[in-house]
Amino acid sequence: MIEPIQPSRKIRKVEALQPETGDIVTRLRTTWLGRVYTSHLKQCVNIRWIGDWIRHSGYPYYVNHFAIHLSNEKYAWRPLIKLSEFAKKSGVPTYKLADKTLVETTPPKVFPISNQSNLDALHDRYTFPEIFVVTINNGITYGGTNLILTAGEVVCHDLYDFDRDYTGEEIHGRILIDPMSSRIRWLKHDEAPEPIPVAATFVDACAYNYAHWMTEVLPRIVLFCAEERFKDVPIVVNDGLHKNIMESLFIVAGAEREIILLPIGRALQVDELYLTSVAGYVPFERRNKALSGHSHGKFSSRALEILRYQVNSYENKLQEQEWHEKIFLKRSSGPRALTNTLELENHLSARGFRIIKCEKLTFLQQVRLFSHAKIIIGATGAVFANAIFCERGTQVCILLSRHNEMPYGYWVNMLSPIGINLNYVLGDIVKNEDRGVHGDFEINPISINLLLEAVGN
Repeated sequence: MIEPIQPSRKIRKVEALQPETGDIVTRLRTTWLGRVYTSHLKQCVNIRWIGDWIRHSGYPYYVNHFAIHLSNEKYAWRPLIKLSEFAKKSGVPTYKLADKTLVETTPPKVFPISNQSNLDALHDRYTFPEIFVVTINNGITYGGTNLILTAGEVVCHDLYDFDRDYTGEEIHGRILIDPMSSRIRWLKHDEAPEPIPVAATFVDACAYNYAHWMTEVLPRIVLFCAEERFKDVPIVVNDGLHKNIMESLFIVAGAEREIILLPIGRALQVDELYLTSVAGYVPFERRNKALSGHSHGKFSSRALEILRYQVNSYENKLQEQEWHEKIFLKRSSGPRALTNTLELENHLSARGFRIIKCEKLTFLQQVRLFSHAKIIIGATGAVFANAIFCERGTQVCILLSRHNEMPYGYWVNMLSPIGINLNYVLGDIVKNEDRGVHGDFEINPISINLLLEAVGN
């Protein structure tokens, strides 16, 4: 049943499934063993390796060779089909939101300069496909996934590369994908999907992550909501999103748009389902490290520029206040910790930088912070997705570790095409080396001095 909440904003919430019917990862986390693993055992390298093996190999083997015999129909393979192929095959009309574009990137300045070779493999351009809307009759959309069920098929966006990439849904035990045959098994079923007449779906497995939301989900929403012909179409998003994410949604969608919150595992069966094609995509996790050409992400610079314009226009209507031009972003927790943060804080404070913890700010406060800054320095993390709101020419300086699997192209592909001057400062991993690119690292203050001299600070 759909229950209204916050009626002034036309938000409705689909009733969640009972905890015992959630996906396998959610159920395991609620057990005593799951709690012990998360709190204590996960810190052990060997235990974490066993957990990863169970997720990637053990559980799929169980489903493919044992669980399917319990209910063949329930676990039946379905063909995967790209959205553009589905539209062409079905003969359904499409509505173009943005043209196919050649995205030009500019390599960042790297400090110390001896580390420039770490970025030699980056490409200086890539093509981003046309962004369009397809109307699917009797489509089923599930909370926590952008995969859409239709009659006998599952529709995915055009940038998925299942040979190379895992999806978040696979890691959480909701689906299984066979890349060789382009087939999928749906493991988490809603036995009673809510029927509704019309909606546009923007649910996604990675929507809970701030950077993924800002660069992959919200740009699709801003393009869709900007079209007059879609002004009365309700939009569906994940339930349980952070308040800052919801704040960004309200700004983009407008006060009159109906929003439906869909929990993970619940489904809506929509008579007329609008599906907007991909506007940005970053692989969740590598499936096969033996294959070359792993993507560091692709983004529609056109969609990001429209998002920046709309959000900054909204922010400019608010009461003006003074914001700092030189900021250092302090991270309080999470992977890829900067071990000498305090040393760098003291070093940069003496150079006139203001130390900021973005997790204490609202969405609009973060937009103001980034849009008014002239130079921003900080360790790589989701907070730098806010750099899409910076003015063209802003110096954005990201601290990263040296590692042969570090996705150095991620920020390059996102930010340089929209006019951001990108700089990298690389340091050594000094702790948790077994976590690869997520190991804790240290930055030499001398490298910071080289950076500041180069950007005129």
